[in-house]
Amino acid sequence: MKQQMKQQMRLKTFCKEFDVPYTTAIQWVHSHGFPAYKIARIWYVDVPKYYKWRETMHTNSYKYA
Repeated sequence: MKQQMKQQMRLKTFCKEFDVPYTTAIQWVHSHGFPAYKIARIWYVDVPKYYKWRETMHTNSYKYA
């Protein structure tokens, strides 16, 4: 059976699955255009947009290397 990739997940779940400290993820949300949104008091991450964001951030960090 083919497993579908999750489209959105809670930020805390994202941190556990991607091994990212929660405080780092919150810093990304507020300063680096991280693809997350808040509903009520819960942060969610748009997973497909995260992969695009990560690729862009990686490209930008090695632009002048």
